[in-house]
Amino acid sequence: MKKVVITGANGFVGSALVEELVKGGVEVTAVVRNEQSDCSRIVRSPNLKIVFCSLEEIENLPQIIAERHFDAFYHFAWEGSSGSARSNYELQLKNVKYSCDAVIAGRSIGSKKFVFPGSIMEYECARIMSTQNIPGSGNIYSAAKIAANYMARTVAAEVHIDYVAGTISNIYGVGEVSPRFVNATLRKFLSGERAAFTSGEQMYDFIYVTDAAKAFKAIGERGHVNKNYYIGSLEPKPLRHFLKIMRDRVNPEIPLNLGGIQYNGVSLDYSLFSLYGLKEDTEFAPEVSFEDGIDKTIAWLRGK
Repeated sequence: MKKVVITGANGFVGSALVEELVKGGVEVTAVVRNEQSDCSRIVRSPNLKIVFCSLEEIENLPQIIAERHFDAFYHFAWEGSSGSARSNYELQLKNVKYSCDAVIAGRSIGSKKFVFPGSIMEYECARIMSTQNIPGSGNIYSAAKIAANYMARTVAAEVHIDYVAGTISNIYGVGEVSPRFVNATLRKFLSGERAAFTSGEQMYDFIYVTDAAKAFKAIGERGHVNKNYYIGSLEPKPLRHFLKIMRDRVNPEIPLNLGGIQYNGVSLDYSLFSLYGLKEDTEFAPEVSFEDGIDKTIAWLRGK
């Protein structure tokens, strides 16, 4: 790839992708909300150009970006991806529309490919909805991701832009500030706050942020049209396995209190995914082990 556009470029994953691409000589147009947005995560480079455009105005992006003929358009921008905003159905419905608007904007600026980052929570949501379990409010976010993926792909077919998606398992690493699982758990361990978990038998998977960025680079370069690639470590394990590593890296004496919380969700069946699909099509494979990734994250958290 020579030129790409990335919305949400100042976010946790978006900024990691910016850094991965510019160091490889790719010209990146980074799209952030406005001039008041925190762009401290975005690495400065001669290959980088920052433009300002909110999601509400994403359809106007072709008037903001003067250049044309990009190799890929990555759409990471999403309002309310964590916290209580996940249950705001009005906001999440808007995200679906913005995703479709982004596809059209990508086509208008001459992008060859549109890359949509999905979430493993989409599959958890679909699994819950296939049972009689009571869905949680956070499933509104997951359902919106499903709708955005399906609708954006359909719009892409209509306007003739190649579409490819990546299903993110659980990303963690240096720079994470939102209350995702690894970040929140390590902060509790480091602060001495009591932590309690389910029995930890449910299957999980994690991928370090720099590996996730490389995975998305691979998808943009060599991902096949209309495929949805799983982005993870390739080795899902019971959650208790990862919890013990996190605990031991901080202090082996910390009680995990496994079983202290009742698990009311549904255990995800990883046979739903083609775990090696991305490796087969692009030769991508994760480089950072969970142990090394946790050590890096702990060092960063302790230095804050």
